[in-house]
Parts: sequence; C-alpha cells; structure tokens
Amino acid sequence: MEFEYEISAEDYADALILYYRLNRRRLSTSTGSLFIFGGFLLTVGLIEREKGLSPLLLVALGAFTIWLGIVSAFPRLSSRKKFRRHFRELGIEGKKSHANVNEEGLNITGDDETWSRPWADISSRGEDKQLFMFYSRGTLFIFAKRYLTSEQQQELRSLTGLS
Repeated sequence: MEFEYEISAEDYADALILYYRLNRRRLSTSTGSLFIFGGFLLTVGLIEREKGLSPLLLVALGAFTIWLGIVSAFPRLSSRKKFRRHFRELGIEGKKSHANVNEEGLNITGDDETWSRPWADISSRGEDKQLFMFYSRGTLFIFAKRYLTSEQQQELRSLTGLS
C-alpha cells in the first residue's frame, strides 16, 4: 500500500499525546515517584515552617515537584502548545512524504531522508480518531487518516495488528 502525506503541528501534538498515553505504564513509575517525593518535601516544609527560610524553600520545591508529576501524568493539559512549537522548530511543516507500507514494515521517503523499519522494530503503535502513530528507535511515524482511504486504514490496521 502506498500513499503520500504530510504532518501538521496538530498531528504531531496528537501523536505525542497518544504515545504518552499508550506508554503511561512505563512512565508512571517516575511520575509516582515525583508525587511521593514532592509530597514528602511539602510535608517536611509545612511541619518545620517556623525554622526560618529553608522550610519555605522545601514547600516551594515540593509544590513544583508535584506539579511536574501532574504534567507528566496528564500531558494533554500542558504539552500540546509545547509540542506544536517543537514541531515548527523541526522544520518539517509542509513537507510531503511518501509511504510504502507492506507485510514487512514501513518504508518512508521524504525530501531529505528515508526510513525503513520492519514491524518487529515498532515498539509502540496506536490509533485515535485522527491518526495512526508508530514509534521505533527514537522516530515517531505519524499518518493522519485524512490522507488514507477507508480501505487503506483497514489494511494498515491488519498489517500492524491494531484492532
């Protein structure tokens, strides 16, 4: 199956949010640690509040650490704008790519680069209402559904094991 596509800033942000949502279990250990550590700092700072300026710093650091945990646990809350800005910095806006997807894997040809990945190398895959997302060795492959026919979408699902 072959098709041409391009990635928008909104597609990029949606794909990263989908990636974080699908891989939350891997990321949740560090997120939980941030909540616990932040709560500990906040508690110590509040208990020792009468002992000068250092408890105030502990409270501030604890609140900041808890905020980092919230942002990590819910990337949709704060990251969409950051992801769109990062997309613009990548310099791929408006660039078309050609995809060849078959039983062996993905073959993507862009203006400047070519990627080829067998399905076994795809460590994370997902689908939402707007796009398909595949992650392999530090590269995020994003296919917006607006570039695919219904038949192509179904074929992509069957090739990738998405239900």
